[in-house]
Amino acid sequence: MKKTLTWGMLALLVAGPASADEIDDRVRSIEDNLGRIKDKLDGIVSDSSSSDIDSALDYLNNVKSDVDRLKSLDPQNDPAKTMANYYPDYISKFRESAQYLKRMKDAQVKADESRLHERCQEADKNLKSFMQGFIEKKDPNGVSKISDEAEKVGRQYSDEYKRLQDMHSDMDRARGYARYFSESHGRWSDVRGELYDGVSDIWDRWTRRMEETKSKCQELAKGRDYDAVKDALAKLGDNNRVRKELTEKLNSLLDQTASYLSGAGTRTGTSEIDYAIRYSDDLLSQLEQLKNARGEDDTAKRMTDVWPDKTKELRRSLELLKQVKPQQFSFDTLATTCKTNDDQLMGTVRAYLGAPDDADEGVRVVTERSEKLGNDTRQQLEAAEKRLGEQDKLLEDSKRFSFDEGRWRSVRERLQETASVMQRHMKTKLDEAKAACGKLSQGASNPDVVSALKTLKDRDLMVKTSLERILRDYEDWKKDRKGLKPGGRFRQENAEKLLQAYCDGDEYQVADRLQRVADEVASVMGNLQRQYLDRLRRLMDDLKPLETTKNPTLKTEAARQRRNMSAAYKRLEEAGGLGILRGRNNPKINMLLENGNTKHLALQTGCTAMEYEIPGGRIDCVNVSDGFCEVIEIKPNSKTGRSAGEEQIANRKSVIEDMFRNNQLKSLLQRCVKDGRLNISYQVKYYQRCPVGMDDIDVTTEEMDE
Repeated sequence: MKKTLTWGMLALLVAGPASADEIDDRVRSIEDNLGRIKDKLDGIVSDSSSSDIDSALDYLNNVKSDVDRLKSLDPQNDPAKTMANYYPDYISKFRESAQYLKRMKDAQVKADESRLHERCQEADKNLKSFMQGFIEKKDPNGVSKISDEAEKVGRQYSDEYKRLQDMHSDMDRARGYARYFSESHGRWSDVRGELYDGVSDIWDRWTRRMEETKSKCQELAKGRDYDAVKDALAKLGDNNRVRKELTEKLNSLLDQTASYLSGAGTRTGTSEIDYAIRYSDDLLSQLEQLKNARGEDDTAKRMTDVWPDKTKELRRSLELLKQVKPQQFSFDTLATTCKTNDDQLMGTVRAYLGAPDDADEGVRVVTERSEKLGNDTRQQLEAAEKRLGEQDKLLEDSKRFSFDEGRWRSVRERLQETASVMQRHMKTKLDEAKAACGKLSQGASNPDVVSALKTLKDRDLMVKTSLERILRDYEDWKKDRKGLKPGGRFRQENAEKLLQAYCDGDEYQVADRLQRVADEVASVMGNLQRQYLDRLRRLMDDLKPLETTKNPTLKTEAARQRRNMSAAYKRLEEAGGLGILRGRNNPKINMLLENGNTKHLALQTGCTAMEYEIPGGRIDCVNVSDGFCEVIEIKPNSKTGRSAGEEQIANRKSVIEDMFRNNQLKSLLQRCVKDGRLNISYQVKYYQRCPVGMDDIDVTTEEMDE
């Protein structure tokens, strides 16, 4: 025992510096790659494509590779420890945000290239010039021609403008998701800053273009509903038609407002509400035009007298919705935060429960942390409750809009539905947070903390609890370990790969193929074996501090479990020299190959010639008798073997017949000619290489673990 311990300590001394060096190398590599990501995102708004974002994601893959390696090295000191524990989550979140940034950049590039607002400006100028020609001449034909031309131009640009509007909603959502990443540890702070700058810069350029496009395209896309067109038509037509067109336009605006509000309650951004607010401005503008043309029409009089105030009431309710919208999803993270804090607290508890010598420190640390988390959690919940009350009151105010005359009914219903959905969402998320934060908010009275403190204060109970946990983990290990034993899932799957490589391939490459697959299988199983060894070693490390207990019963049990685990560890180590874990050095592999060769040679017994060489290959077997010959190819009876046999025998026939026609037959094959004719039959003979069983390729038994 003393000798073994000395060698183990020596191994640790030798391995320690190399591991530390690699940890430092990985940390530097992570920081370097984060710096490269930051550089790639710098000034992204000015790029002509999103290729720099793709490059940043490539560097992110390098970060992930280094972090994965760091985690396997199990560093104990920062910054490597923090990187190993938290960077996998940072990487996932940043990847998602960067992909949304890429979506924004691609949309920006596409919009820049389309030059829609410039084209709309030119089209608007041309349309107004076209209309002015008819107005100056007071040409009555201008009514139909202006309408037709306006509709043609409107159709040309309305679809494209609508697509840009739809893309604006996508951009707004992408902007919100792209800013989801909020980590700031180390170099991540620089990466986050460049990410946010990129999002803001692209969004600013995008919104400027949207405003420019709106000013140039929105009215033009309305076709004959364009105000300039209506003015021109009014000068050439009559007020009755103008009133009809304006009324239809007002109803259309109400329908569009209701449409944008449909589903707005579940959206993360405010773009739908923004559009509804803009339509309220359009409503007021159209009502003003209708007022100028209403004459003595009673319907038009009521609309222009009543609807403007109702439109202002609608706008106020919409602005209340927009005011609450940024707060709606502020409750979503509360439950997750509590769960994370609770997991971290319980992780601290478990660490001290596994270290009896640090029990006194554990009592102090767990008490302090639980009290602080309890105070912080209660304050967060109280603040959230207050915030919910404030937002709920605003939404109730927005729901007071009740005008439902004609097409206004759908607007009212959608507005109230949006407010209700937002209310339910916030209340549901707060209720979820209360449930998730319930124990944490109790501080040191948290029942899990109370139980842990009781255990930490009672050394025997602490040892007993830790021992029970280790024994449960050991039982789980033994259960999982069965997958590596003969007949176990992992063992079976890999043995079947070997059987398939042997049974289902052609005979010429079977040795190379089987040996290659045998090595691959051994590598896979070897990696699994090392993982299980590491896992068991950690359990044995956890068990070590418990063996110092003064309680004789617990001391005996700890010693017994160490013996069991040590024996299991040794058996698993020795398993590396058994069966399929030996790769191509497995004697059963070579025995299978020898058996296949034996069966092949058996079918060649008695042939006039074996391995008879002709152009393009060798014939397995040639039989000659009285001017008649048999040409035989020998193949394993597998799908690949049968296919190869049919192809090969057809090739042999073609070659021999060419040799006969060209008078090139060798002496043996010349004996196959009789009366000037070539008399040869061609066939493939098959031998059974399979089936074989697991006992033909792997060990079938292994001692059980106690």
